[in-house]
Amino acid sequence: MIKRTLCLILAIVCMVAVIVPVSAEGQKQSVLVSYKNKDKVKSAILDFVEENKANTPSVSITVFDDKQDICTIAYGYANKTDNIAADENTVYEWGSISKLLVWTSAMQLYEQGKLDLNEDIRTYLPKGFLKNLSYDEPITMIDLMNHAGGFQEIVSKIETEDINEIIPLDEELSNSAPAQVAHPGETVSYSNWGAALGGYIVSCISGMDYADYVHKYIFDKLGMEHTYLRPDASDNEWAAKKRSELHSYAISFPEQELMDMGEGRAYITLYPAGSTAGTISDLAKFAKALLSNSKDCPLFEKDDTLDVMVSPSRTFGDGSPRICHGMFYTLYGDGLYGHGGNTKGCSSDLQLDLKNKTGYVMMINTQSDRVYTSGLPELLYGKKEIPEQSNFEKVDISGHYKFGRSSGGAGMLKILSPVEDGLPIEKSGNDFISTNGITRITQITDTFLEVSLINNTELYYAVKKDSDGNVIMLESYQAIDLMKISDAKYYTEWIMIFVFIASLILPVLLFIVHIFRIRKFRHTNLARFKKTELLAGLMPFIIIIETVAIFMNTRVFFYGGKPVYAAVAITLCGLTFAEVLLFIRCRFYKTEDKPEKTIILNIETVCSVLTIIGIAYWRLFQWWGF
Repeated sequence: MIKRTLCLILAIVCMVAVIVPVSAEGQKQSVLVSYKNKDKVKSAILDFVEENKANTPSVSITVFDDKQDICTIAYGYANKTDNIAADENTVYEWGSISKLLVWTSAMQLYEQGKLDLNEDIRTYLPKGFLKNLSYDEPITMIDLMNHAGGFQEIVSKIETEDINEIIPLDEELSNSAPAQVAHPGETVSYSNWGAALGGYIVSCISGMDYADYVHKYIFDKLGMEHTYLRPDASDNEWAAKKRSELHSYAISFPEQELMDMGEGRAYITLYPAGSTAGTISDLAKFAKALLSNSKDCPLFEKDDTLDVMVSPSRTFGDGSPRICHGMFYTLYGDGLYGHGGNTKGCSSDLQLDLKNKTGYVMMINTQSDRVYTSGLPELLYGKKEIPEQSNFEKVDISGHYKFGRSSGGAGMLKILSPVEDGLPIEKSGNDFISTNGITRITQITDTFLEVSLINNTELYYAVKKDSDGNVIMLESYQAIDLMKISDAKYYTEWIMIFVFIASLILPVLLFIVHIFRIRKFRHTNLARFKKTELLAGLMPFIIIIETVAIFMNTRVFFYGGKPVYAAVAITLCGLTFAEVLLFIRCRFYKTEDKPEKTIILNIETVCSVLTIIGIAYWRLFQWWGF
């Protein structure tokens, strides 16, 4: 669990780094991004690459305006082992930038009148396709674009290193369907599954395989001849071959040295969410199409479709943009719109300055890059100025919060929610403090928070209140909201965890005592009673061993699918009920000799009942629907 929690925190910080500003400490003056200033733009980028060459195996960057490329840079080695230098033909993986292909496809169907962005998506899906829904409210394509469908984080494996494990998209969506743990539109919780579902909806409406649709209506229209989309790369032989030449690198800690991870290839089974790969020039063609004037955009037929796509589909409470039909708004320059991406082998970024009609794309063959995804937007555009207010009424945000992107919201993983998602915020002078790497939370306006992390990164949140003025959520400039939970719920959950653990540990401790004392009763009338009591104490002992085994093999458990969940749930319930029955049998033991210290039997019986209560409360019997 500790390993899983640390991985979750690391993943959140890495994703935050893609779309939020870095610290002002050491901030450099941004360059003016324009074609007339192309030499300074290129020089600034080359200097930046040189400063960070120790963490840069290879990187490709293209800066552009709506008419032409301002500069293109290919630096380093795509494969150091084979001495393959990076160039314009190097193929990198897009990662989550692939989601923009889903949303672009959806907007094409929207302008054709085939898709209503505000219609219940069940209208377009096969009957009964959506499972595990908890609420009757419709889920719309806008909800999917905003990552607000209410879906729990996926607990199934969505990538594989075995190409033979790739299955059709509809089957993969069905097999990995998460639970719905929030009302549609309630909170932003980044969802790979929701994006892949959007791709399948495109397929259902168009009557075409999703990959075929994207090739025909996006890649072919833009002349993107060196990009593949399918997880097995079977749709572009040239790009597939070039991708096999690329090696992935990870930065070791604490040495900060590049480690060669080989090809670093994983096949993403929910492929619309992140399996695209291609050259930097192809990615730039797609980005420039989104930057063009709406009337001239080659992706759409109607004059206003692109304008609709880049308009806010979700805003903050003050009306400022947050998400624009799948593109995230970030605080650089006059505001950038785009999306970042990470895979096992690469990192990427696409950012557009819609006001000044410039942008850039970047791809690098390191995992979870922070250097370029955080550094480039500040270098090119600078941090957006956020004027501090004075004499405003500060909001008390202290309390307990949980991350919106949770794998512990439903089913037998519910017990993980308070452990891995908890984020307490406490008042400290005029500011607030918290855990999980947060050093300070400062209110700079009546609704705007600046969060400082221990690595000098700054995050930004907006305060959301209910109709009574109570804080209910901290809305992030990333893709994961913080939802406030009541003190009653917070303490109840932790009490239930401790009670459940105690109900297992106490009988185990007594079980160990009984082992050493069993000989005392070997030739007495209490021998059978003591053996039954000993057998009952063995049940929680096995449960604890099983739990430890799960934590030591978290990947096998979390990605094992329903058979593993079912085996664990059935075993837990079976052992617990056996424990209860055996202790009940002890209580009805008939003999002229009374069992010594019946208080011990009472404790054991109560613990077995509390274990059942814990299983029921945490739904540890449920292996389906999550």
